[in-house]
Amino acid sequence: MLNMMPLASSFRSHAKAAPPGSFASSLPETPEACATVHCEAADALSDRRLDPSCLLEHELHLIGATPARLRIGSGPNKETHSFAPGTVVLLGPRLPRSLAFEHRAPADSRSSGRVLRFSDEPLRRGMVLFPELGDVGPLLARARVGVQFVGLGKDTLARAHRIETLHGLAQFSEFTALLSELAQWTDYRLLADAVLADGQDDEGGRALLIHKALDHIRDNYAQELSLAEVGAIVGMREHAFSRSFRRATGQTFTDFVIGLRVSTACRLLASTRQQVSSICYEVGFNNISNFNRHFRRIKGMTPGEFRAKTQGPSGARAKKGH
Repeated sequence: MLNMMPLASSFRSHAKAAPPGSFASSLPETPEACATVHCEAADALSDRRLDPSCLLEHELHLIGATPARLRIGSGPNKETHSFAPGTVVLLGPRLPRSLAFEHRAPADSRSSGRVLRFSDEPLRRGMVLFPELGDVGPLLARARVGVQFVGLGKDTLARAHRIETLHGLAQFSEFTALLSELAQWTDYRLLADAVLADGQDDEGGRALLIHKALDHIRDNYAQELSLAEVGAIVGMREHAFSRSFRRATGQTFTDFVIGLRVSTACRLLASTRQQVSSICYEVGFNNISNFNRHFRRIKGMTPGEFRAKTQGPSGARAKKGH
């Protein structure tokens, strides 16, 4: 017997008293609910009533010891995806509407699937404050059309399960590390692209285009990139692309590109002895003063100071090269 587990739940327990759209309205009522990520058994979601409009949170499903099934769309365009035990699936807000997830109920509850739920808005705000979180922007864009990760390693799966056992900063640290690994995982399958191509969900369709734009930026960040050019590549007008890009990543197009370049420069500064000027041009900046200005703004220190901090005495000596 298959137990239907609705994906799109209303989560109406969160802060009803505050005005809609206000910062307070996004704050949960209890300290436990304030956690960035919530962990629960897959069966727990089956008690929630289906909200037919959309998913309100991201849900990372860790399929348990028995198969699961995801249904997307309705009528002649309905799609069904079957997942083997151990599969990891990320589902974001505003997926196409007719969604249901089926889990077999195993006799041993310890072998049942788990679900990690997390809201979109805190991560978007975090990207503004901490540019390093910008690395998960493409992952969240892909999640809006559903992602199945293929061939994840045991360490990544263990990290996903370990999050449930942690609390506070330790849990958040493990959670961001998991997001980082999933964001960098290149072997994945998008689940809703065929339905979206039929025009059933404009919001999801735009998310798929932004995902394509983010992949283009990641492949060409060291080249000259303009908002209009990348928008044209994915078939969007400049204004619409700018608005959709900011909604998907939490950053403007320019800030995202600069943040990606600085993030790449940080990795080179920490792991190589390349001259700072060489790194500057390699990651896409056209002059050293521009590079230093953006680096200091984002990291709060110069590239040389960052290298000295991350590499120790050897980094301090290498700093002389810029």
